[in-house]
Amino acid sequence: MAFAKCKGCRKVTRLTRAVLSTALVFGGSATVVALGAEVANAATCVSAGSTGLTAAVVATSNISGGTINATGCDIGIYVPPGTSGVTITGVNVYGANDHGIFVQDANSITISNSTVQGNGVDPTTGILENKAIQLVGTSNSKVTGNTVTNNYGDGGISVTDDGPINPGAPAPGGLKPANNDTVSSNTVNTNYKGYAIVFAAYNATAGVSGGTVSSNTLTGTKNIGPRGPVIGGVVIDTNRPGTSVTNMTVTGNSISDQAVSGITLDSNGTGSTMSGVSVTNNTLSGNDWLPAYGPPASAGIVLEATPVAPTTGPLLTSIAITGNTISGSYYGIWINGATAVVTSPNTITTTGGAAVYTVPSPGAGYWVCTADGGVFTFGQARFFGSMGGRHLAAQVVGMAPTPDQGGYWLVGADGGVFSFGNANFYGSMAGKHLRSPIVGIVATPDGHGYWMVGADGGVFTFGDAGFYGSMAQVRLAAQIVGIVPTPDGHGYWMVGADGGVFTFGDAGFYGSMAQVRLAAQIVGIVPSPDGLGYWLLGADGGVFTFGDAHFYGSMHQYRHTAAITCMARVGFASAS
Repeated sequence: MAFAKCKGCRKVTRLTRAVLSTALVFGGSATVVALGAEVANAATCVSAGSTGLTAAVVATSNISGGTINATGCDIGIYVPPGTSGVTITGVNVYGANDHGIFVQDANSITISNSTVQGNGVDPTTGILENKAIQLVGTSNSKVTGNTVTNNYGDGGISVTDDGPINPGAPAPGGLKPANNDTVSSNTVNTNYKGYAIVFAAYNATAGVSGGTVSSNTLTGTKNIGPRGPVIGGVVIDTNRPGTSVTNMTVTGNSISDQAVSGITLDSNGTGSTMSGVSVTNNTLSGNDWLPAYGPPASAGIVLEATPVAPTTGPLLTSIAITGNTISGSYYGIWINGATAVVTSPNTITTTGGAAVYTVPSPGAGYWVCTADGGVFTFGQARFFGSMGGRHLAAQVVGMAPTPDQGGYWLVGADGGVFSFGNANFYGSMAGKHLRSPIVGIVATPDGHGYWMVGADGGVFTFGDAGFYGSMAQVRLAAQIVGIVPTPDGHGYWMVGADGGVFTFGDAGFYGSMAQVRLAAQIVGIVPSPDGLGYWLLGADGGVFTFGDAHFYGSMHQYRHTAAITCMARVGFASAS
């Protein structure tokens, strides 16, 4: 038997006959193999099929009991393609570089009542998912009653399809779907860097269907440890263009204190489809304390389809969310781009936001604010409060919505910042010496920071906003009055009072009002949803469109006591 080279293998000083017959390859006519103490000391690794990885054990028949020390091997137990009907039960697997248990292109596999811990100690470069228990291209299988804890690679348990993209190994696998798999009654906690339980499609002609996630206990921790955050959560995902996930059930799970949302349905590939998912009778509390994905504020359940174009964007549809108990998050259920969603009855207690919040369609309206802090809404824009009627140290000159339009910031000429709805405060210029007054503010695409711009074109960054240049050292025909970022946050536009437009980073130029006689000066600029156009706003409420920006109306028909000073559109950015 040829042995594959493995990372960090130790010299084998004692290898008994029992180890040779049971620890390396399980197969033949035996139906149950009991592992002895010798396996715990074994350090010889064998090839894990054509994956490009090595394994301490290759299993083609049942395994019951014992401990597998996979130190130096990439995988603890590898179940190869074509295997059917194998049960792995009561086993303790630890020390693997990547996966504790890896099942590939198999059928009717059961992994039960085992402990998978301390794996992912030296992850192989290029593996998309490095879970403690990983099933790829495997159908009609069960992962049940296991304890999955303290793994370091990329989270807990994953079920995916297989093919040209093999998410669990460097080398491609056979084109196989993952159908009718069940992950149930497992205890999953303290698995760093990745999600707790994942069902995901990576290959366009394979896909995932009929899966069940039930009665699992997922316990998070509200801190970032030495190996990074314990991301956690249950995630159902179409991960590449043209992929599909259908007829999934997520039910009866207890999910608490996860860094991200407790349950996430994410359809994010061009032309991908997720449909027929039922999320029922789950208990979720205190999740999404690190809202780095999806909404800018915490949410118990997240549904997100990030559209690319109307005819090719991902589809997330026919979703039922019922009978769940959700508490300890800003939003109960947050929906972006999903259709045909049922969201009642549920028992939801929020920390300030809506029980069910649906992100308005991008570009379907806008806000306008006035110098005294008043806020006016148009189209699908929503009202979350204003500074109207309050004493201000300086007039309000700018507005920026959060990425999901669930709140906004106002900024004063002195750099003072006021937050409403789910907008968080990241700092201001109030009380600091300014060469020129602040004239605008805009949020980063994820809502965890913002830019301010001065009348001289100087740029100030807060939170995760990046600096891409300014006009502070350039002689201007008219003062700068506004700034907005590109959709990816890697650039921004500035606009002058004369309608001149200036670009930085990856911002494109689509025209300006610089050579046009204006009834009133320009006071703001807002990009279209895809960044291929923008609106300019006049002090008299006039709105001018460029590129693919559409016209929805203006303030000409309204009487207002203060000058128009700012504008922000619905659907400023998608948080993906």
